Amino acid sequence: MRLNDSYMDLCNSIDAWKVRLDGYRAELKAVIKLAKLNGPSDIQGVDYSKVGSSGSAQLPLLEALERIHRIESHILLHEETIAHLEETKRKMEEKVSELRGLDNKVVYMRDFQGKKLKEIADELGYSYDYIREVSAKNPR
Repeated sequence: MRLNDSYMDLCNSIDAWKVRLDGYRAELKAVIKLAKLNGPSDIQGVDYSKVGSSGSAQLPLLEALERIHRIESHILLHEETIAHLEETKRKMEEKVSELRGLDNKVVYMRDFQGKKLKEIADELGYSYDYIREVSAKNPR
């Protein structure tokens, strides 16, 4: 497997973990709302021992607390995993940036920094055509 493929897989994995994290956060808000843990706005007190009688569904308190605990565990796991993956990504970028040689610099700037070939040529002091040839020798 090529380094760039590994890096792109890592980036995609981070994105997927973030999407799942957003889903858990949305689920947590929904459970809190269903359990009416914030309390309804028009009532001063709520009887959590009974299912809602005003026609709106209310999640029982014990069930809500169990679901909230499970969701918060998932959120914590996802936050820790994302932090670990982002640290791995940072280290990978750091190591790749230290590679020597024009080919490696072009690949790093193109694939890791997302720069256009024109930007790379200007920054490294080479012609655009030459950088395009170097890039073509090192496909993504």
